[in-house]
Amino acid sequence: MTQSRLPTRTLKTAKVKITTKCNRSCDFCIFADGAHGVNMPIETFSAVLDQLDRVPFAQLHINGGEPTVHRGFPELSQLAHDRLPHVVMVLGTNAITLARNRRLMDVTLEVYDQVLIGADDEHDNYNEVHQVVPVLRAAGKTVVLNSIRGKVSDERMEGFAALARATGSIHVTNDVHHIDVGQPDNLLGGLCARYLDQHLMVETDGSCYRCFNAMAKEDSEFSVWDSDFADKVFAPRAVHYKFCLKCHEYSDSGHAVVPALIGGA
Repeated sequence: MTQSRLPTRTLKTAKVKITTKCNRSCDFCIFADGAHGVNMPIETFSAVLDQLDRVPFAQLHINGGEPTVHRGFPELSQLAHDRLPHVVMVLGTNAITLARNRRLMDVTLEVYDQVLIGADDEHDNYNEVHQVVPVLRAAGKTVVLNSIRGKVSDERMEGFAALARATGSIHVTNDVHHIDVGQPDNLLGGLCARYLDQHLMVETDGSCYRCFNAMAKEDSEFSVWDSDFADKVFAPRAVHYKFCLKCHEYSDSGHAVVPALIGGA
């Protein structure tokens, strides 16, 4: 692997949105566009892998939308696994198609190390989650169930918790943090302490920004098509994203500029 010119930094996670299509239309979600979204072309995905191979990073998180509804999901997953064998493969899914399509489940079992499942009433995937999780855990996969508080009935929340206990999976809950739910604007001082450039989001068109919560196209900082992509991944940042005002996870770092080298150099 070709090393970045800033090898002391390591990207924790590269999150690639391979589709904005989804088999659900949850009211609280802005990460998908139902059946009317778009798929990332394989040429763009291949370019993403080319660029990521130029920077040190730990996890490749395939996400959407619902990534398993991308017709090329098996091919893209295998391509990433073959091209980047040194990284942990993570799938973000609602598990509905995994429960219904054996080929997709087989690809997931072969390629992915971790499976993160959104599990709540709006996804309406209670039965599918209970079907899929034991299979994934029997294969030794790390499984995390993520339930949105206020979007799951108490009975089903306890059911997810019991499933986690029985299978050795992980059940986490969180507030809706990726939309404006009426909270007052954050007082933006320093840049966010939570991210500090260590996560990269790649959109279906190859545009990039260094925060999992930022979704507005105007927040794009650079692209996988840029020849200096590897340098831009770790470049200092001094501007808030548009979404920072409404982000539930915003935590003021006190830094006016996010440094290129954490720990100093």
